[in-house]
Order: sequence, then structure tokens, then C-alpha cells
Amino acid sequence: MTVIRCTSKLLKLVAGSPVTRSIEPADGDWYGNLLWFDGRKCLLMTHAATLFGMFEPDIAKSSVTPIGPLAVRLIERELAAEGLPPDTFGSLKPSTFEVGRTCSRSVLGTMTDMRYQIEAAVHQSGGLRHLDLASLNRSLRRIPFSAIKYDRPIDRARALLDGRKGGTVAAASQSVSETGDRINDLLGRFLAERRERLSSKELRNYEAIIDFFTRSLNGYAYESLSPLDRKRWERAFNAGDGDAYCRLFGADRIPGEVGAFVGYFMIRKVAASSTVVASTGRVISDLLDWLVEQGSLKLEDVADAKEQAEAASSDLPRAEKLAGLLYELAERSTVNVHELADEDYIEDHLTISRVEPDALWFEGHEGEIGPL
Repeated sequence: MTVIRCTSKLLKLVAGSPVTRSIEPADGDWYGNLLWFDGRKCLLMTHAATLFGMFEPDIAKSSVTPIGPLAVRLIERELAAEGLPPDTFGSLKPSTFEVGRTCSRSVLGTMTDMRYQIEAAVHQSGGLRHLDLASLNRSLRRIPFSAIKYDRPIDRARALLDGRKGGTVAAASQSVSETGDRINDLLGRFLAERRERLSSKELRNYEAIIDFFTRSLNGYAYESLSPLDRKRWERAFNAGDGDAYCRLFGADRIPGEVGAFVGYFMIRKVAASSTVVASTGRVISDLLDWLVEQGSLKLEDVADAKEQAEAASSDLPRAEKLAGLLYELAERSTVNVHELADEDYIEDHLTISRVEPDALWFEGHEGEIGPL
């Protein structure tokens, strides 16, 4: 039996399908959500353990009642697109799919992030009709998500397959060759070359951003290491080497960490000037191009990271401006927070779902929260 855990919106669409209530959550579960674009029903599915996701536009009620045949067709299609065998997630049969209710907030949070990416892709394409579906689904599986320690879903799926074949997860992400340049050396050479061609003002921005990137790598990137490399890192770190990550690993680790840097670290961990924030995407994109020019990476190795860096060029300044506006709004508030009822407190990271003049709404697990 395979359980697909549906959000309340999707449960209404599959009404009539039996709902499994007593089955405990499992790594093999799938999650499904109903999205609307251009007046059409769309399906987003995600594997619980790997976050291997897929988006399917323009579905009908008849195609999800029962949901098993559609689910198997989509999973096998996307596995084939990645060059993975149809049994990567085990033997999936349409008749064995049962519907359940969602139970993992981390998976739901990841699906919210995916929805944001889908919304941006639909908007940039000029509508659902012009969407490059294959490209979108491929990109969803190459986003480093916090729920899997900033690993990429495609890497988790490959590691899962390797483990089932008798290998180990470590085999899916072997460390860089002992003879290769380390990240510290590469970043140092990159800045040294840029010093010869940049103005003093531009150079200060470069140095600040590369310093932030180094801190992000040394402070957080170890979470996505394989068990074998994690032990190497822990030995060095516990011996007092705070820069262990960048001293141990090489260029192959850089592209996979760009998403976490521009999408998480620079937003939540850094207080920098607006000039530095606005330059972040451009500097990281320049670094990736330089690594390709040096022969440290291939063009296809940096393609996804380049897209993330280029998107950050516009997203980061907007995020900073929004943070400032929300701060000013909070400062003007006359509400005494100590007198609020317990049910009026929401402690979570929330996604803005709707914007109207003088009002914001946020997406919650049980509907919209607002207006603010």
C-alpha cells in the first residue's frame, strides 16, 4: 500500500475515495496539493522522504478519482525524465494507492516553497499555456530545501536508489578528489583576480559577499554532507577548525549551496548594506562563471545555481525592502502584545498569499491568516 496524503483542498476534489486514517506516517508516503492557475486545477505531488516533486497542470476530477493511476503515471514520467528507473521509490501500483490526510508540517512547508516557484514560472511564461513543464519540474527537484538539510531532492532520490541497490548514501555524493583545489583556495584566487579589474567600491562589495558566502558554507553546508564526509568534517571541526568545510571540500560543493545562500542565509542571517544585498546575485553568478573558465566545473554543473543567483539579483532587494516595510509597520502598531490571547499568537514562517491596498494575508495550514 502507498499513501498519498492530501491537503484539504485536494481531499474535496477526491471526495469519494476512501481516506486512510490510522496508517502511521512513512518515508514512502506521497503528499498532494491542489493549486489553481489561470482558472485551471493543477496538482503538486511530493515524496515525503526525498521531496522529489512534480507539477501537473489542468487536471480534472475524473483523473483523480481514483488518484492511483494518475499518481503512478506522473511519478514514472518524471523518473524517466531524470534517467531513473520506474522502481526508484519501490514497486508502485495504481490499485495500491490510498488517500490520507497530511501530517508533516515540514513537507507542507516545502510544498509552499515549491508553489512559490511554480507561481513565478507561470507568471514569467505568460500563463499556464506557455509554461515549459519539463523545465519547471526539473528545477523543482534541484532546489536545496531546509527540510532535507539543504540537500537537493534529485540527489536524495539518487541516493535512495543507490541504497536499494546495496550501496550507501555516501556513494551518491563522494568527496572531491584529494588533489583538487579547496574552496578556500578557489575563493582566494577569485578575489585576487578581481582586485586587478574592479574599482575599490566594487571590490569591497565582492569581498563582503564572498566573506558571507564563506560563512554560510562553513556554518551550514555540512548538513548536506554524506555520512563519510560528515565524519571528516566533524573531526576537523571538533579539533578547532572553524573553516573546516571550505578547507576540506572543493568546487563541486559550491553550486549546490548557492540556493541556500541567496534564499536563506542572505535574507535571514545577514544585516548588510542595500548595495551589498543588491550585488549578491551578480557576484555569485560571476564566481560560477569563473569556476567554469578555470576548468573547476563544467557549464552544466552550474546551470541551476546560475539561475538561482540571477533570480536573487531582483529577489534579494525586494525581500530587504519588504522586511523594512514590515518592520516599520510593526513599530507603528499600538497593540499591546502582552494582552493578546494565546490563539492570536502565530509563531511560524509565513508566506504572503494575497496583497491588497493597505492589507496583507498570509498562508496558513488551515486557510488564510489576515488581514494585516
